[in-house]
Formats: sequence, structure tokens, C-alpha cells
Amino acid sequence: MNHDFNRISAVLVAMAVMVACNIYTFIPIYREIGASLSITQSEVVMAGTSFIFFYACGLLTFANAADHFGKKRILVWGMLASAFASGLVGLSTDFWSLFFTRGFQGLCLGSFAPVAFAYTYDLFSGKQRTLLLAFINTGFLFAGILGQLLSGGITQLSEWSRVFYFFAVVYAFLFVIGKHMLPLTNVQSVSPSYQLATIMKLLRRKELLYSYGIVFTLLASFIAYYDSLTRHLSGEEDLLFLTRSVGLIGAGLSLYTGRFMEVIGIYKTLFIGLALSIVSLVAALIYAIWHIPFIIISSILFVSAISLLIPTVITLIGNMSGKGRSQALSLYSFILLCGTSLAPLIVMNLSYVQSLYLLLGFCFFQSLMGGLLFRGRRKGEVGN
Repeated sequence: MNHDFNRISAVLVAMAVMVACNIYTFIPIYREIGASLSITQSEVVMAGTSFIFFYACGLLTFANAADHFGKKRILVWGMLASAFASGLVGLSTDFWSLFFTRGFQGLCLGSFAPVAFAYTYDLFSGKQRTLLLAFINTGFLFAGILGQLLSGGITQLSEWSRVFYFFAVVYAFLFVIGKHMLPLTNVQSVSPSYQLATIMKLLRRKELLYSYGIVFTLLASFIAYYDSLTRHLSGEEDLLFLTRSVGLIGAGLSLYTGRFMEVIGIYKTLFIGLALSIVSLVAALIYAIWHIPFIIISSILFVSAISLLIPTVITLIGNMSGKGRSQALSLYSFILLCGTSLAPLIVMNLSYVQSLYLLLGFCFFQSLMGGLLFRGRRKGEVGN
């Protein structure tokens, strides 16, 4: 690996971790935000949902804009816009200011994910490309736990608004670093009409729709799992911290997903990930019913499952989409976050055990979609 690869990887992975952290920052601090702004926790959840919705919109908007303005420009100026937006979230004084500033923050942060994937394809090939994509995906999963730990820790030491001032400083720093260390790539302008036509063509393919069915419930499951767990373990802060922390162990599995797919095949890797999800939720049910500390095992296995599934599904979509890969991955990111935006609203009125049954339902739905994909694999692997 050359020096440029190491430098670029370090910058992109740091951006990936810090961007994805903000998807999860509200989960541990719903109560503190509600008390500070004199609003209900359900209103805080709605404000969090605005972040996810506008983040999903940003994923589509900026992925297409990068073809016109250049990927580096979108990545670095997106960081600066995110710094400004994050500071505004910390200045919120009521529900509506929180709702709109959090949504604006989501829109700005949506400038990263699909642009970073396409940027990686432009800069590298072969093993370097595969490795960097694995690093970025691992960063996203690592952020799922780190974002909760950071927001919970900073809020315990100070107040919730400092969480967003902290991220404002981090994004401003990443803007400076990215501007000086990331190289420019060629701009290949693609007309909006062509992009739209490609998207419509992709959405007519059954195999891609099965993949997007899995995608819709993937990150939603992750959010629902930790959202319901946070409410269930309210008052047991040490156990909650431990459960989140050990989940980081599972995130490392995504680094080996490429190797798994090479050795046992992409579909076996997919079904192993689904099996891990089911086992982890059964372990969580055992904990909920008999109060046995299986929750630690559950957290590790659940994050491990998501760590396997996300890179596997990305690879499946990339293999099936052919020349429309860029638009297919933009759709992937958009659908992933659309599902995520609904998760807190669905689980906030469910008990912990009811949430686990819902997550098991998601797993069986994903298994059904995986089965349909496997059945039509020969047709699906022939890209357009």
C-alpha cells in the first residue's frame, strides 16, 4: 500500500466515523433534550426522524451533484456545511428549531456516503478499492456504538448541546484536512434525465428490489435494537455502557467480509449474517425473560450480523447493477436511511420484548428476500 492510499484512507474513514456518529447521537439523550427544551420524548424522536429523512434526501441529491461539481468538492464543502449545521442544532430552543436544524444537519451530512463510495471507485482499483470500502463500512458500524458513547458521555459531563458543538469543531477540522489532503478526480458530467432514466430502469429489476427490501430493514433493525435497549436499561447505566461498548467487537467482522465472500460465496455470507441476527435476538429474548446476562452476547452477535450484511448487500447490488452502479448505490443509501427514519417512531410505543419480536420479523423478511435473490441469482448477476 502506497503513502497516498494510507493518507486518503485515513481521511475518508475519519469522515465516515464522524458523519455516521450523528445518526445515533439522539438515542442515549432523548430524556435530557426533552427536559432541557420542555418537550416530550416523542417530540425529540420526531426531531431525530427529521435528521434521518433529510439525510436520506441528501444522499440522493449530493450523489448526483458530485457528477457535475466534482467528488472532492462535495466531500470537503459538505464537511464545512455540516460544521455550521451542527452548531445550529446546539442552539435549538424548542421543538421546531430542533426539528429544522436537525433536519438541516442531516441534509448536509448526506453529502458523504455515496460520494465517498464513488470517489473510492475513481481513485483505486482491485484490493485497494475493496479494502478501503471495507474500512469505510467498518467506520459506519463502529460509529453506531461510538456515537451513542460520545453523546451520552458528553451529556453526563456537561449538557446535550455540547455534543453538537463538539461535532461542529470536528467537521470544521475535517474540512481543513480534506481540502489539503484529498486529491481531485475527473468530473464526468451526467445529465439528470439520464440519471433518472437509469434509476427507473434499475427499479424494474426484481433482483434489485429484493436487495432493497433487505436494505430497508437493515439499519432500521440496528436503530430499533439499541433504541429499545436504551429504554429497557434505563437506570442501569453501567450495563448499558458495557453492552454498547462490547458491540464494537462485532464491527470488526466487516473487515473480513470480502474474504468470506471469496471463500464461501456471497449468498452463504448473506445467510450467515441473517442467522447471526436471529441468534442474537433469541439471546436478547432469553435475557429479557429470565434476566440472564445474555444481552452482552446478543450485542456482539447483532453488530457482527450487521457487519456482515451491509458489505455483502452492497456487493450484491454492485454486481447486479452493471453500468448503473453509481445510481444503484445512491438508491441503496437512500432506502437504507428511509427505513432508519421510521424505526424510532415504530419502536417508541413498543415494549422491549415486543421490539425484539418485531426485529425477528425483520430477520425473517430479510431471509425471504435472500431466498428469492438466491433463486434468481443467475439472472441477477448479469448486469445491464
